[in-house]
Amino acid sequence: MKKWVCTQCGWQSTKWYGRCPECGNWELEEIEEKPERKGEEGQAGKIYPSPDLSAKEEKRIPTGFGELDRVLGRGIVPGSVILLAGEPGIGKSTLLLQSCAKIAEEGEKVLYISAEESYPQLAGRMKRVGAFNPNLFAAYTREIDEALADAEKLRPSLVVFDSIQALSAPGGGGSASQIREASSKIIEFSKASGCASVIVGHVTKDGSIAGPRTMEHLVDVVCQFEGENNTPLRIIRSVKNRFGSTDEIGCFEIKEKGVEEVKDPYGLFVVKGEGAAAGRCVTMAMEGRRFFPLEIEALCAPKMRGEGGQRSVTVNGLEYNRVAMIAAALQQHSKIYLSGRDLYLSTIAGAKTKEPGADLAIALAMASSFTNLPLPGMAAIGEVSLTGQIRPVAMMDQRIETAERLGFKTAVVPASQKDLKEKGKISLFRVDNLNDILQILR
Repeated sequence: MKKWVCTQCGWQSTKWYGRCPECGNWELEEIEEKPERKGEEGQAGKIYPSPDLSAKEEKRIPTGFGELDRVLGRGIVPGSVILLAGEPGIGKSTLLLQSCAKIAEEGEKVLYISAEESYPQLAGRMKRVGAFNPNLFAAYTREIDEALADAEKLRPSLVVFDSIQALSAPGGGGSASQIREASSKIIEFSKASGCASVIVGHVTKDGSIAGPRTMEHLVDVVCQFEGENNTPLRIIRSVKNRFGSTDEIGCFEIKEKGVEEVKDPYGLFVVKGEGAAAGRCVTMAMEGRRFFPLEIEALCAPKMRGEGGQRSVTVNGLEYNRVAMIAAALQQHSKIYLSGRDLYLSTIAGAKTKEPGADLAIALAMASSFTNLPLPGMAAIGEVSLTGQIRPVAMMDQRIETAERLGFKTAVVPASQKDLKEKGKISLFRVDNLNDILQILR
């Protein structure tokens, strides 16, 4: 039976369409589907009672980085396929090469297949990060079939394919259909051999993974390696994980000799120094099961486009629409008039958050900048509604405990959560709505 598949989004149909109705892509690929063979007598699969399945749980391969193990869920599952995506030059290859060396040190056989760096270039990178090990093998090829033949011959515990775009077609980057075909071959190899595979993928300017979205659906784990080029901080984030929790993050720093994990990231996202400045407020952000302080900076400056110009809102690391909503609510429900100001908001060290728990800190940072009054030793946790009410968010107790442990003196929290209690030396300042925050700035 024939069917047509969109090379970009994976939409399928038994009828031909000139253009994909889902994403608008003009490339539809015709595929001949072979009918599945029905099981014959004596060829049925094995069936186990559910209590016996616990004994068949796969072991995990530690990556050598505790932060990476946290994101993957205690390590790499044999036979799994992991997609690690990030911008070119962000440090994906360096991180994986160091991890491969650490895995090889534990006696596991590892194969690193590079399609972007020649043997001398790969040797130079290995020397810089100290990745030479008898159990770590390297190969250079741009042919996916040749790469899989090398892996089949060596039979390692882990294979790294760097990168899928370069491996997809001989002599250059592959098209969307070629990337999907190469990914399917890697997945088929991993499931049949029990060898874990890591696929390196580049992201486009808008942050999406280059190639067809079907690749993300086929693999077991999707991780994104993020960071700003002007800072050494790197964050690896799990967005899909069949073997563990999603939305976990791991923190790393780029050093002279490679990538180093940051086991205690609490000081990374806050500006160090004793001087208090207006326009700064800290929140206790939650990523996965982890809490860390995130400093938000705001600048409310007079409009630069003339009196008739539209207000400008510029954000970095925060959601634009959410910041605009909080600014509108702040002006509507308090005496802070922002209509004549351009707004600039940013997080520290390139951190990103979409969490509603940061709303109150965003509002306080804008109010602090507007009034030119600092907020020293203060953390703010809460969601802001369109009516100006301050609402509690998940894990309020744990966030306050983290703030107290890090030395914050005051936590601004929603007044509606009556069961919140002061922890140790930290005091609670309860606010019911945005109008109440003016009391904090006096």
